[in-house]
Amino acid sequence: MDIIKLSGGEPANFLDVGGTADAARVEKAFRIILKDPEVKAILVNIFGGIVRCDRVAQGVVDAYKNMGNIHVPIIVRLQGTNASEAKELIDASGLEVRSVIQLQDAADAVAEVLA
Repeated sequence: MDIIKLSGGEPANFLDVGGTADAARVEKAFRIILKDPEVKAILVNIFGGIVRCDRVAQGVVDAYKNMGNIHVPIIVRLQGTNASEAKELIDASGLEVRSVIQLQDAADAVAEVLA
């Protein structure tokens, strides 16, 4: 949340999906977050030490497809175990989800979509 503030953004809230971020948990998290009308973008920040980044990425893709079109930009930062595979998964999904590796790139992407 600090890096979003430092990049000019204003975090609306924070939600931790824990180490088992499968599609059902990601979808539930998205639905909770999107209940807040102040949310203008979603930043998924994963440091995959406990969970594999590709598992989370697949959860994001599956949740997005299950929910249909999501009305706010989604940026996913993936760092850790299988991060490159996770980025490829998201990039190849065809969904309106932007993937990055570095946290500063994620914060910059949030600032960019909100500009």
